[in-house]
Amino acid sequence: MQSLPELKAKKYKTVREETVIGLRAVAFMKHGTTTQVQIKTPVGQTYRCECTFIGFDGEKRLFFSLPTENLNQVNQFFIEGYRLAVDAVSDEGEGAKVRFASKISTVLKTPINLVMVELPQQAKLIQQRKDNRYELNVKGEIPLDHRRLPVNLTDISAGGCGFSFDAIAPVFEKHHQMAIQIQAPNSDECFILSGQIENRQQKWGMQRYGVSFDRSGLKHCEALIKRLVYDGSYYIFNPHVEEKE
Repeated sequence: MQSLPELKAKKYKTVREETVIGLRAVAFMKHGTTTQVQIKTPVGQTYRCECTFIGFDGEKRLFFSLPTENLNQVNQFFIEGYRLAVDAVSDEGEGAKVRFASKISTVLKTPINLVMVELPQQAKLIQQRKDNRYELNVKGEIPLDHRRLPVNLTDISAGGCGFSFDAIAPVFEKHHQMAIQIQAPNSDECFILSGQIENRQQKWGMQRYGVSFDRSGLKHCEALIKRLVYDGSYYIFNPHVEEKE
């Protein structure tokens, strides 16, 4: 089995941004994920909300769900012809934020709540991680006030990691300080990946988060990756590591 290469965090984090055509940007957006939407009226009023990205018709229309709360504001702001800005987080490649401006083309309220948005001519792709990601299959726990939340580590890099859990609650806000505790199998070793939340996605009842490590988390990350090997699909704990005497 192949071990993880030595990961070295870069001292300064930079954001790589590029302008791409709308079709390429849509390829980064995952169906069923939550997006941040901001609508601006012709008189300058703004409204922010979350909408689920449903899909793309392959030609010129994107489909989003309508919010189910604050219906008065939904009726006031979701009007055909109004401009809107969309922010979506993708887990493709090294992780990217997709950002574009467009216009509402159609709003449906029966038989389903649906808003159609014109395909943008161009969009911004903002790479959020400068370091390479490595896919994991490792279990962990996050201590909460009255319980421990089981989570799955989905990927790791020199500066952070991704994790998910099968529940709609709790919800961790951006910049929330947290720690993931990982117990090595058949060992007393415990790795604590501490840091802060950088982004959140919700898809099909599953919460997915990205975390950037603090100084302590970086040290534990370095120790953790020495215990991982590639099984052909993911990096897992090396089952053949013997404890030091």
